[in-house]
Amino acid sequence: MNQIVDAVNKVSPTTEKVMNDSVTFSPRRWKSGWPFHLRHVPPFRDDATASITRAEVFSFAADAVASGYARDRVIDFIGAAFAYGAGQSQAVLPLQQFLRNKAKAASLVKTIPTLESKEPAVQYEALTKIGLPAKFASYIAYFLAGPQAAREDKPLVICSNRAKIAGLEKDSDWSAADYGTYLDAVREARDSVDPELPLDAVEWAMRESVR
Repeated sequence: MNQIVDAVNKVSPTTEKVMNDSVTFSPRRWKSGWPFHLRHVPPFRDDATASITRAEVFSFAADAVASGYARDRVIDFIGAAFAYGAGQSQAVLPLQQFLRNKAKAASLVKTIPTLESKEPAVQYEALTKIGLPAKFASYIAYFLAGPQAAREDKPLVICSNRAKIAGLEKDSDWSAADYGTYLDAVREARDSVDPELPLDAVEWAMRESVR
């Protein structure tokens, strides 16, 4: 917990900083590699590089929910969440390969509408069970749950660095129980520093502290 507290004190996170956090990615790479079998391509431009903020991904998620989880809106959300989560890293190709698997892609599209109102660890488990890498399962659950306010218990993004700061032994392939332990650690640290901080402000501070 002390490392999480140190991260918060070092970064001084705010909701505004979280929402404006941006990631650079390649719309062209995603567009050209998007699987034909999905029959709909998210609104990626033809630019070699662009940026996307957390606020923008939340907007895609809100559109999907407001549409009653219309298939194309869900696919738009998946594209935005994956683009933000992968950025310009080597994770882009494995995610494209995941989506090219018709069974896995169909399961993801069908699972997303079932997550609402479930506990965060249950959401995470449902997404990892279909073969989605743990980090990106957490991105989907996190963004789909919407922007966070103080004292709300919603999903959070997890990665190897965040897990290490939270004291988890594993640096990948976390179980639902591991994910629950991670959430508990973040919540406990938040409560000791500032109970009015949204949990994702603490998560963001953890990420920023090791950049």
